[in-house]
Order: sequence, then structure tokens, then C-alpha cells
Amino acid sequence: MKSLFDYYGDVNIGLYGRASDKLFLSSFEEDFSSVFNVQSKKITIGGTEFVGLFSAMNSNGIILPFIVRREELEEIKELGLDALVLKEKFTALGNLIVANDKGAIVSELLSRKSIKLVRDVLKVEVVQASLAKSKIVGSVCFATNKGAILHREASEEDVELVKSVLKVEVERGSVNFGSPFVASGIIANSYGALIGSKTSGYELDIIVRALKL
Repeated sequence: MKSLFDYYGDVNIGLYGRASDKLFLSSFEEDFSSVFNVQSKKITIGGTEFVGLFSAMNSNGIILPFIVRREELEEIKELGLDALVLKEKFTALGNLIVANDKGAIVSELLSRKSIKLVRDVLKVEVVQASLAKSKIVGSVCFATNKGAILHREASEEDVELVKSVLKVEVERGSVNFGSPFVASGIIANSYGALIGSKTSGYELDIIVRALKL
């Protein structure tokens, strides 16, 4: 199932939510459990609505920044997720990590120690790399367990890396009428997706094909 959506007029909906094949976390009042076919929970991170921007997640665990509050962390842990608070100066971890249940690609900005911790919590192979000449790998690539979509100017080497690490087929594309930062406009798991409402029909066709929706 797929649905075009904006959050109070903001089409960059990926900033506000994160989905796995077990859970959907967001700042949305609306319950989208029917879209994702999983439990839905409204949360905040660091007292903000930026649940997608400030987290990386798969079905095994969630990576959070140091700004997460104690009560927020406890609420997340109560959902059965293994949670890691990463002691890095960077808070926008959603931009620095792209992961599914098969693998993860992390930014070259993260430390070697952090990479090991991410591997332990997400329980997948982790590779440190750049994608599309960018260190914000979680912004230029979006993946589920069924497929991935990558920055439209990504190289063939980038495509092959994502295929190898995340073990899914990959398409190049954009979202919200031309944005190459595909993760900013998509929240998805294997069962469904919310996609930014400015996304064109052509872009939507590529996203649907890439994520096998």
C-alpha cells in the first residue's frame, strides 16, 4: 500500500518517521498502522518531531543521538527494540546511516567505534562508505528489505555497493518533483509507504518499482 502525504504542508516526510517490518515510529497524530501493517507509535526524539532525521532503524534495533531524553529512550525500549545512544557529535543519524534487515551502509563521518556498536545493535553487516559522492548516505539512499532507491546521479559502483551490502535490487531516482535526497520524502517498509505529496507520477513509478510496493 502507498499513499502520498505531507505533514502540515511539509513534503519532506522522511524527517518525521521511521518504519521497519516490525514497527512504525513517527511524530504523526494519524495512525498509519494500516499502511505499514505493523504497530504504530507516536514519539519524540530530543523533544522534537524529527523522528526520522534523528534515528536509524531496522527490525532488530534503533540508533539514536545523544540528545534523546531518558523518558523517550525508555518509551522506545518498552516497544521491544534494542536501542543504542551513539556518543557522536552528529545528531542527524538518519542522514548518516541507511539500513535494512540485511545490511547497513554508514557514513565516513562516523568513528570506527560507532560502526562496531551499530553492527551489534542492528545485527547486520556494516560497511562504511560514501554514496553519490556524498557522506550523508542515509539521505541519498533509502532502503527496505525488498528494494532500494538511490540518488539519481549515483554511479554504477554506488549501485553495486548498495546491492552487495543491503542485498536488494536498486533503482536511481528522485522524490518530491526533483529532490535527489530520496530519503527525505519516503517512509516505507516491506508492506507499504508514505511518499511526499509533490512526487511526480514518473518519480512515483520508479519508487514503487524500486521498493516493490
